Amino acid sequence: MAVDHVKSTPITNLDANPVVPNTAGEGGPAPLVSVSSGDVVGVAASSVNATYQFVRVPSNCKIKQILFDTETQAAGAIDIGLYYATDGEGGKPTALLAAAAIDQDFFASAVTITAVAITDVTNESGTYTPLKRNQPLWQAVGLSSDPGGYFDIVGTVTTAITTGTGKMGMTVNFTV
Repeated sequence: MAVDHVKSTPITNLDANPVVPNTAGEGGPAPLVSVSSGDVVGVAASSVNATYQFVRVPSNCKIKQILFDTETQAAGAIDIGLYYATDGEGGKPTALLAAAAIDQDFFASAVTITAVAITDVTNESGTYTPLKRNQPLWQAVGLSSDPGGYFDIVGTVTTAITTGTGKMGMTVNFTV
């Protein structure tokens, strides 16, 4: 077995002669923005495909971390994904429709919502890899160009919530 000494791309850039500056949020320093959803309350008998809009972020941000927690619900699970914002900007929808989904489980799939302590779901689905966390969100999700404006991070019910009434919350940390 070899003893390996591996450098990340940002470290390789900084060790180069001349130094190659790293882009802000892509290995270079950038202010971290944190947005919290407040709370949404699980609705009793919330069926499959019901949605919970948690956080709105700029389409060009670089998401570094998504934290999710919930109080006790009797049963239920949600996907955590990316939707076009429902602000009506740029001809986008003003109501959350299935057509507004860019990728329903981009960050996490079938996350149980029966009393979850604060959990990092940034890459629970295996889709939002470390490489993608250094890309603008529109690029990371596979769009060919930046649509501008905002995206919503949404929980889509995949297993019905039976009794509901527990609060769910999300905090998203990103750079721009």
